[in-house]
Amino acid sequence: MKRMKNTALSIISIAAFCVSLFIACSQTKKESNTDSTLIQSKNKKIKAQSAEPKKKKLKFISLTENNVVAELTKYGEENKETIVLMKTPKGNMKIKLYENTPLHRANIIRLIKNNFYKDTEFYRVVKDFMIQGGDNDDWSRQTLKNKMGVYTIPAEFRAENIHKKGALSMAREYENNPDMRSVPFEFFIVQGTPYTEGEILGAELQYEIKIKPEHKKIYMTQGGTPHLDGKHTVFGQVIEGIDVIDKIASVKVDEGDWPIEDITIDFEIIK
Repeated sequence: MKRMKNTALSIISIAAFCVSLFIACSQTKKESNTDSTLIQSKNKKIKAQSAEPKKKKLKFISLTENNVVAELTKYGEENKETIVLMKTPKGNMKIKLYENTPLHRANIIRLIKNNFYKDTEFYRVVKDFMIQGGDNDDWSRQTLKNKMGVYTIPAEFRAENIHKKGALSMAREYENNPDMRSVPFEFFIVQGTPYTEGEILGAELQYEIKIKPEHKKIYMTQGGTPHLDGKHTVFGQVIEGIDVIDKIASVKVDEGDWPIEDITIDFEIIK
């Protein structure tokens, strides 16, 4: 009986020893796997750092009337893209942004890179005049606006940047805006119609403007809206897909010039 008891104790001791050994081995294996994962992770990090120069993470700054010039100037120096693709249900338009309007160029690139324009729409369409867009009424857009900041952009009028067909220009408030500063989000693209020589003269008299001879030729052949020159900042030009303007301008609209069908907008930066 005693022998059987000793034998039972021996079996229990051996079993306990095996369990302890199994736990120890499992723990060692677990720790080994953990260490291996950490080493692999560190190696990946080191490899990534050695493959690409380390870039300083820029803090997002909301724009105000006080910092808009400095911040957009800085942003433009760090983001030099000038070609963008506007995507719509009626087709795509490739647009060249002017480098001689650096604040407006930087502003729209900043908005595009922060996905501001995704699923916005053309909300005002006036045939033979222009198509206006860059906003919608959903709550998410208001949140994005707050993130971007409350600001306007100083006018960047350039004599060579005119409102010919395909011109990309910025909207602005007409009241209490003597400096004709642009609103930050809403833009329009000129359609217009070709002018006759008599209509050019009439526009000069009506709007008290003087159109340069070289610009008269453009307005008479390509068309546009010369009375907007010097009143809105032109900061780009459609260079491909100009027929898309005509397609959008031809859609049915309601009493407020809002298209009956949704003409959504999205942008892609080309270079």
